[in-house]
Amino acid sequence: MPSIISLNDISRSKFDRLKKNFSCKNRELEKHIKQYAFNHQKEGLFQTYFYVDDNENFLGYISVSVATIERSTIEDRLDISSSIKYSIPAIKITRLCVFDNFCNNGVGSILMTFANILAVVQQKKIGCRALIVDSKLEAIEFYKRFGFIEIDKEENNDTMFMVFDISKPSEIKELIKEMILFCEVFNQDDLVEVLR
Repeated sequence: MPSIISLNDISRSKFDRLKKNFSCKNRELEKHIKQYAFNHQKEGLFQTYFYVDDNENFLGYISVSVATIERSTIEDRLDISSSIKYSIPAIKITRLCVFDNFCNNGVGSILMTFANILAVVQQKKIGCRALIVDSKLEAIEFYKRFGFIEIDKEENNDTMFMVFDISKPSEIKELIKEMILFCEVFNQDDLVEVLR
């Protein structure tokens, strides 16, 4: 059965054995998972999750953290009342990587669906309204396929700030059944409880 496994659930010795097999076209993403992700997780900075298939192959990973967006940054881009002047709560995708041997097999889509579910769970628990990412320029089209919109590209920077509106709780109700089914397939019982 496929699953999504938190880095928290992997011992350091097992992770050290596993990471030898992690290979990414993007060397920055490979370096992050091999050298920094474990310590970042233990420091409480990011949460990293792996997509693992039926044969226990690690297919890719996603790292996320909590964030906020200044209201002025997203003027009229999200369906949020203009009377709200404070920062908007969000989940930030800090890294997303599909390992080399598993590209173009839907791994990125699974990880994006999982990120969306994490944002909805966060919304139900303490509030969250968007997913955000500083996308590398070569990944912009990938994020657009999932409904992200371009907000800003800083000068002399190779990233584009992008936002996805996860919508209001009343608008998400129709999607909850699909999210619960996804969580059941990928062994996320704790998320199922929150979604119900």
